[in-house]
Amino acid sequence: MVTLGMSFGMALLVAVMSGPQYVYPAYGSSLATRFGWTALQNSLVSTASFIGVSFSGPLNAWLIETRGIPSGYFLLAQTYAGHLPDCLGLTILYLAMTGMAGASAYLCVLDSQSCNFITHRGIAMGLTSAALGLSGLVFSQINDIYFKSSAEQVDGTFGFLIFMAFAMAIGLFMGSTVLGPLQTHKKSKDYSVVSTEESQEKSPYSLPRPQEITGLELLFHPLSLALIATLFINIGVGYVYLASIGILVETLSPLGHSSQHIRNIHVSLFSIVNCFSRAFFGALSDFLKMRYGIHRLWIFWVSVVCLVLASVYMTMVKTVDDLIFSTFIIAAVYGIGFGVAPSITAELGIKAFAKNWGWILFAPAIGSQLFNILFGSLYDKEAKQQDSHVCYGTVCFRSTFKIAVVSSFLCLGVLTLAIVRLGLYRSQKSVHSLAREL
Repeated sequence: MVTLGMSFGMALLVAVMSGPQYVYPAYGSSLATRFGWTALQNSLVSTASFIGVSFSGPLNAWLIETRGIPSGYFLLAQTYAGHLPDCLGLTILYLAMTGMAGASAYLCVLDSQSCNFITHRGIAMGLTSAALGLSGLVFSQINDIYFKSSAEQVDGTFGFLIFMAFAMAIGLFMGSTVLGPLQTHKKSKDYSVVSTEESQEKSPYSLPRPQEITGLELLFHPLSLALIATLFINIGVGYVYLASIGILVETLSPLGHSSQHIRNIHVSLFSIVNCFSRAFFGALSDFLKMRYGIHRLWIFWVSVVCLVLASVYMTMVKTVDDLIFSTFIIAAVYGIGFGVAPSITAELGIKAFAKNWGWILFAPAIGSQLFNILFGSLYDKEAKQQDSHVCYGTVCFRSTFKIAVVSSFLCLGVLTLAIVRLGLYRSQKSVHSLAREL
């Protein structure tokens, strides 16, 4: 029990250190200003860490399943200081390296938690995912307090990047000494069933354990398709909002007004809500499933509805203060995505969890990249119409969130179809009660 507690505590620490993609908004605007990037270029760079996180998933899964398992931040700091070429492609590469490092550590954490906490997997993974969400809060506050950029101190961003390089390296190294599966799932009574009619008829989509759904089957099973569609939209829109929060604040701020402090406030708020959402809805998914037989996909369904409302609201904001509400809602939706998705992925098979999660992460990576390119392109188009390098007003991002509304409605259609095909509109309480008695 003591060893299990130590492993869980270290898992939370490693998770906090594994979120470089959530720290980028704290210094991204400084990079864009220093190197004179356009909004599109900044959008491409802002997703680099997330691309490294997501597209390295299968590679990291292979390393974890077969092997067990120079800092990008340090190279980025040297580029910022002018010691290395300020090439856009190299900057993207450095940030992708930080994402890959964080992803490999976090996937180890999730794989460990999925084996160590079988009957309360939703809570364990929700708390672990919540710790990852705290990365933005912890490091944005450190940046705001100890590495403020000013006329007298021009190297605040450089010092922060050096700090991130050492903090991330030390934190991940410490986790490597404790993490690891401490239990097996052989004696678990946590039987997951995605179809309530399994005992009545043989459906091609029913999922009784210990069946493993993996490989090409992920592309055809309704559960995994609903999961992929939700992460594509929720995380895609959520991350473009987080990564572009500096631009959004600048767009709605008065001319000549410093936005660093306000930007860090929004990054911190996003991190707090994201963290709470992951923990709360991870635990809620366990409670609803065990107590009332309500499948976790219903939480996804509600989250997409909330994203529709937040996106509609974003088309009408006028001031920086108006962004508080949208930051809160979009952060909650983002947290639901990563707080509940690992538990749903585990329903597809524990043995193949790391592999499946690695492939499923392609969805939010592609979604975030597409929405970021869309945001940057539309922003630059409006800026040119204003004859300026910087665009001002809601018109700069209104079209992006109109497209987000349409995409969210399409995602709702995919989710609803999956719920109908799997029979999840009926309570699964009786099925789970039977499973607990076995």
